[in-house]
Amino acid sequence: MSAYEPPTAVSPDDQLPPVEPPSAGFIVQLFVIPALIVTIMFVLGAGIKWLVERDNDPKAYVDALRRDNAARWQAASDLADLLRNPRHAKLKDDANLAEQLAGILDKEIDDARYDEMSIELRLYLCHVLGEFHVPAVLDTLVKAAQTQRDPKEATVRFAAMKAIAVWLDGAPQAAGDTAEKLMPTILAASRDEQPLLRSTAAFALGAADRPDATQRLERMLVDSYPDVRYNAATMLARRGNSAAVEVLAEMLDPGQAVALEKEDEPQSRRYKRDLILVNALRATEDLAKENADADLRPLVEPVERLATPESAGGSDLPGGIQVQAKEVLLELNQRRS
Repeated sequence: MSAYEPPTAVSPDDQLPPVEPPSAGFIVQLFVIPALIVTIMFVLGAGIKWLVERDNDPKAYVDALRRDNAARWQAASDLADLLRNPRHAKLKDDANLAEQLAGILDKEIDDARYDEMSIELRLYLCHVLGEFHVPAVLDTLVKAAQTQRDPKEATVRFAAMKAIAVWLDGAPQAAGDTAEKLMPTILAASRDEQPLLRSTAAFALGAADRPDATQRLERMLVDSYPDVRYNAATMLARRGNSAAVEVLAEMLDPGQAVALEKEDEPQSRRYKRDLILVNALRATEDLAKENADADLRPLVEPVERLATPESAGGSDLPGGIQVQAKEVLLELNQRRS
C-alpha cells in the first residue's frame, strides 16, 4: 500500500476563469445596442407626438369647417373632442381661434341657408363658441340669438342662448361690463313667446348674477310654462334667494302632472320626472347652504316623502333619488336643531 499523500493546496485564483479583456462585440451588446434602442424609442415617441400635434392643429380644423363638404363634420367632431380634453384647456382662451370660428358662424347666418346640414352647423358652432372664455365669441352669439327669419332658426336661437349662459358661467370676469352688454339680449329672450327660449334664458340670468337679472328671475317664478318656473327657481336657489321655495316645493312633487303632460311615452315621463326631482333636491341643498336664514319648512315634508319610497307616490323612484333626499333631509333637520 502506498503512503498517504495529502492533497495539493489549490489557490483561489486557480478556480476562476482566465481574465480576458472584453471584446468589441461584447461592448456593443452591453452599451451601444441599448442606447440605440432608447434613441429609436425617443425618436418614435417624438414623431408620434409631432403627428398628434399636427393632426390636432386647430387651424386645420377651422380650414376644414370652412369647406362645404362631408369632411367638415369629422373636423367638427375632432375639434369638439379637443376642446373637451383637459390637456388642451388653454384653447378656450385662444382669442384668434374663437374669432375664426365666430366668423364661420357669422357667415352661415348671413348666407341664410335653411337646409338640415346648414342648421346643424350653426347649432354646432354655437355650442363650441360657448366653451370659450374670451369675449370674442359674444357678438356672433348675440346675433344668432336674435336672428329668426325662418322657423328652423328657432333651434339656433336656443343653442345661442344656451352658449351665452355657458359662457357667463365659465367666465367670472363677465360680472362687469360684458354681462351688462349681454343683458338686453338675455332679458328679451326671457320674454320670448317660445317657452324653450325663456327657460334657457333663465340659466343665463342666473349666471349673470346681477340685480336686474335676479328681479327678472323672480318674475319668471309665475310663468305659465313649468320648465321656465323650474329653471328660474333653480337659479335663484343657487344664489340663496328664498323666493324660490314655493316653486321648489312644486318641483319636489313626483306627480308633476302639469310638467309631464306633454311627454307621451311613459319612459320619457319618468326620465323628466326624475330629472326635475334631482334638480329640485340639489337646488334645495344649495339654498340651505347659501341662506342660513331662509325659511325652508315648506320643503321638509316633500323631501321626507322622497326619502321614503312607499310615501313618495310609488316605488319606481330610483334609489339614487331616495339617497339624495335623505342627505338633503339631514341638512334641513340640522338647520332646525
